[in-house]
Amino acid sequence: MSRLSQKIASYIPFVKNQQPPARKDALSSRPVRNTLVKWEKTEENEVRLLIPMRKDRMAQFVSKLMKIPDSDKQIILDEIGGSIWEMCDGKMDLNTIINSVVRGHKLTRREAEISVTAFFRMLAQRNLIALAVGGSEGVGRKAKR
Repeated sequence: MSRLSQKIASYIPFVKNQQPPARKDALSSRPVRNTLVKWEKTEENEVRLLIPMRKDRMAQFVSKLMKIPDSDKQIILDEIGGSIWEMCDGKMDLNTIINSVVRGHKLTRREAEISVTAFFRMLAQRNLIALAVGGSEGVGRKAKR
């Protein structure tokens, strides 16, 4: 953000003045799974995420109109995505997860970092995880999505 736009943003309340986190801070953040998302491991070593559907009136109306079944949405993660999902316990930081992917799948550090961060970005956009930033304990601290 340029200096002028930062100055303007300070006077306009709905404009967020967020700087992206430094690389070091981003790698030390800890991914935490959304507690509403249930998951299970299949026989094929995949992970099935079960995402509950909204239950408010608008969602019920749209689901009847569009003839959407009243069941949980499912996302199937492959072996690598599933192993990364299992590590999203709030205890392991991004750097540790990337190192685990490097060792387990014979990727270079750069390949693993790009793949894992893209995967986490997708999970965060779908509100399946949050990134806990800050001290090593207390997942209840402020989490950035």
